[in-house]
Amino acid sequence: MRNNIFALALLLTLTTSVASQDKDKTDKVPIDPDQNYLVLSTKKIKTIEKEIEEVTAKGFRVLYGAPTQQFDMALLLQRVPEAAETPYSYKVMATVRNKTMEKEINEAGSQGYRLLPRTVIFKQGFFVNELVMLMEREPKSRRGYVYRLITATKETKLHKKIEQSMAEGFAPVTMIIIGEHIIVMEKETAATP
Repeated sequence: MRNNIFALALLLTLTTSVASQDKDKTDKVPIDPDQNYLVLSTKKIKTIEKEIEEVTAKGFRVLYGAPTQQFDMALLLQRVPEAAETPYSYKVMATVRNKTMEKEINEAGSQGYRLLPRTVIFKQGFFVNELVMLMEREPKSRRGYVYRLITATKETKLHKKIEQSMAEGFAPVTMIIIGEHIIVMEKETAATP
């Protein structure tokens, strides 16, 4: 009998410990119940992805992104009541090469993710400089997106490339300058299942 009570007490202690560890894993970002805005900032892309996933489950949606002076990426989020019921999904894209970025955002775009133009940043570090873009997917979205990154150092070449892309149905959505001009063009399509 004494062994059964000891075993039951041990099991209860372990269960409580595991449950509190699981809560710690899911509640890394402190949020007050009446908090409507939130800033997330980190150097690591994987960390920001986990934090975004956590806070969007609590009804937050990304508004803006910006680089910080400490080589971080910072995001401003707003609580949107209807987003708690059906949260938006996010993907953080980060790469040092424009062609790789174009490929990755097109893969996400085909799945219904859309670029958030106010989150495109150039994240500078000691060893790596990355172009970072955040993509958002609406719940139950049936739309897809195709992207084209247009680059040029001279404005006249850039103008021609923009006009050519617009003739193919693309529209400019944002611009960033990293030694050269980078214009992100977007065209809506149907999402692939």
